[in-house]
Amino acid sequence: RFVPVIICPEDGDLPRLARQSGLDVRIVPRPSFESVSFFINNRYVANPFGFFITAINVLRAAVHLCEKFRQFPVDVVVTKGLLAHFYGGLAARRLGIPCIWYIQEEVDEKRAGGFFRLLLRWYALRLPNSIIVDADALLEQFNGLGLMAEQIFTVYNGIDTNQFVPANEIVRQVARVALGLPDQAIVIGQTGRLIPLKGQLTLLDAFISLTAEFPDIHLLFVGAPLFGSEDYEKELRHRAAQADLEGRVHFSGFLPDVREGLSAMDIYVHASVETDSPVGVLEAMACGLPVLVSAVRGTIDLVIPEEDAVVFVPGDVISLALSLSKLLKDPNLRVKIGKQARVSVTNKFSLRTSVFQVEELIEKIYET
Repeated sequence: RFVPVIICPEDGDLPRLARQSGLDVRIVPRPSFESVSFFINNRYVANPFGFFITAINVLRAAVHLCEKFRQFPVDVVVTKGLLAHFYGGLAARRLGIPCIWYIQEEVDEKRAGGFFRLLLRWYALRLPNSIIVDADALLEQFNGLGLMAEQIFTVYNGIDTNQFVPANEIVRQVARVALGLPDQAIVIGQTGRLIPLKGQLTLLDAFISLTAEFPDIHLLFVGAPLFGSEDYEKELRHRAAQADLEGRVHFSGFLPDVREGLSAMDIYVHASVETDSPVGVLEAMACGLPVLVSAVRGTIDLVIPEEDAVVFVPGDVISLALSLSKLLKDPNLRVKIGKQARVSVTNKFSLRTSVFQVEELIEKIYET
């Protein structure tokens, strides 16, 4: 019943993997977007020039999509990615095609002076027929808009527990060799974009505070900077160098298969300081890793504190360091939490359940 067509702005790992799975992939180049914010002193500041250029290029991208949509039949458009919601939604609206926004992040009300949140809310009333969010906490950015219950839905991320499995010793060793990690080290890691809201700086400072007590620990960041946050990565590297820990803090960059990074880890940390519903936490849990998460909205909904994860205060270096120390001192506790984490993901966040819910919504939108 469903024939998916994946539209990407450029070739890369996603299109390649989709083609290998037999899916129809179309590359529709789009203009480049300027950052609408500058990252200065650990906060985003509005970039008026970036807004202007990006607004023009969003319209150009929408025109390009309209041309492609006319070339082959499209019954429903599902957008993924903040700017894609705008240009994909505009193209769908222009041609009268139903559109679903699939939103997986909260737009900070302070970002770009609040203008970005205002735009998102304004267009939410005009472009999509329905909105999917992957955590109840993300619903709050649409409060007060008068959206009906049948227009906005929560569908939690699903994990394929046949793909994400605990690593055996051989897989672990291969991953560590590839990433330049010592075989006998205890590796603490985090996956995700290198951006301030993910809290990597909090994790790094907590790690630094523990290195004297635990000389065998190493830290691995899997991911690359995004949205103009290259300076944030530079700050992380500088902080590690200042502490004379360059050989114990590792930056893998983007990995086409995140399982390589997860296989090298002994403890997984997600240190977000803002609302977040990270699929990375579920991936780590499915891999049987003991997980520590900050108690931010969205993330806290994914775990049962002290059963399948350890929870710490967001942005609090001492709280995170104490939680890490507890796991580092107790290997049996790490094993116990890791095993329960995989059970929880298998029972509550299966890929099949997530896909079924999205399919139901697509059918409903198409039939109406």
